[in-house]
Amino acid sequence: MLGTARRWRSDRLAELRAWLAIPSVSGDPARAADVARAARWVASWQRAHGARVEVVPTSRGRDVVLGHWAAPPGAPLLVIYGHYDVQPAGSGWSSDPFTPVVRDGVLYARGAGDDKGQLFAHLCALDAWRQAGVPPMRVLVIAEGAEEVGSPGFEAVLRRLARRVRPRAVVVSDTERAADGAPTVTVSQRGHLVGRLEVDTGGPDVHPGRLGGAVVDPSLVLAEALLVLRDDLLPQLDTNPAQDLGAHLAQYNGARAAQYVEVRTDAAVARAAGGRAMIGAGLDERITLRGALDVTRLTTEARGGAVPARSAARIDLRLPPRADPAAVLRRARRLLDGLAPPGTTLRLRVAATTPGVATMPDAAIRRAADEACVVGFGRAPTYVRSGGTVPAVGMMARAFGIRPLLLGFGTPDGNAHGPDEAMDLRGWAAAVDTSAAFLFTFARQIRAGPVSAGLQRDHHEESRRIRSGALSARIEGDE
Repeated sequence: MLGTARRWRSDRLAELRAWLAIPSVSGDPARAADVARAARWVASWQRAHGARVEVVPTSRGRDVVLGHWAAPPGAPLLVIYGHYDVQPAGSGWSSDPFTPVVRDGVLYARGAGDDKGQLFAHLCALDAWRQAGVPPMRVLVIAEGAEEVGSPGFEAVLRRLARRVRPRAVVVSDTERAADGAPTVTVSQRGHLVGRLEVDTGGPDVHPGRLGGAVVDPSLVLAEALLVLRDDLLPQLDTNPAQDLGAHLAQYNGARAAQYVEVRTDAAVARAAGGRAMIGAGLDERITLRGALDVTRLTTEARGGAVPARSAARIDLRLPPRADPAAVLRRARRLLDGLAPPGTTLRLRVAATTPGVATMPDAAIRRAADEACVVGFGRAPTYVRSGGTVPAVGMMARAFGIRPLLLGFGTPDGNAHGPDEAMDLRGWAAAVDTSAAFLFTFARQIRAGPVSAGLQRDHHEESRRIRSGALSARIEGDE
């Protein structure tokens, strides 16, 4: 079966490039037709390769495409999630972001890693199983079109879907591999609060030479408000997030669960920052477990050299994985209350909140993922914490009652959301093999039933057989 996947890679790469050429930017209303076109593309591709497809509209007009891939009666169900929308291109690209090009074995295009390339790897694996004629699991592919704008309307679709299906696992591939190229399993995500701080002093802009020192400067009030959030709010969130997460993981995976997780060195984090000035030490914990306040946009409305009447800041507040966004918002508003001078209005408007989530997979899924990654990449995955937030992950965890497996295939430092977004083709091919192998390894774990101490001991021998090619040969033999 793996041979089937490998023989078709050149054809599949051409198809992926066609999908990447569609500028499906969900955050740009002018691209709404392109978002719809990308949805039609992934729906048509799955139909053409044997899947039954549903297209489910959402309240915001960005369809969710459901691909049902059949298997023999009684086969367990696996959900695979990805998204077909992308970020705006921005500047700084070496080539047109929507004209995919391959240079030195690397595919460059918006969406190559986030997330069309990763989702398409799963689709190619499913089609290889279909051609082999012996898929070991039923698979439901969920392709969303609004992940980059916070997944509005998606949770309602999931709630309806959860009344119809009961998956044994949910796989999400929307993260990057480790720096050494190993695939990653993400065990936690931070929460997220996006908002806008607005200061309005009333009246017009004024000349600083005439009234400077007498009028309230809204930018200074804004700066004070930001400092209050940084210096007073963040310490309230960060009591002991590493211990908190470790205790949470231990509930599901035993007391040693947190020891699976790799902690990057400060030097590794600094290299990933590309020369930016860094803050303090313990950087991996800072960017994966602790709260963080960042300003992503500052605006004033004054012209010339005037003192503005209004200033605003768009804020990005990352929360520890176990923090409650609603409680954080209440604390923030209490801290800001009364901060504005008389006659001045200070408002915090919230655009979106997403709770963090702990996603360490259970033992059976973890073993299946380890074995599949050995088949595809020649090594087991690296377990990591993530400072990012994928809203759909928490939504699916709530809807299906399952902690999703976040299995990252993206190119290390692949510039997702930045210029020259990339996917290395060797890594992409390994992702196809890993996805194909996971269906086999997880189906086998399900058949094995509850894990005994003997099976845990046997797992080490099984891993050695996989490294020697035994599992690959068995999958090939099913062809």
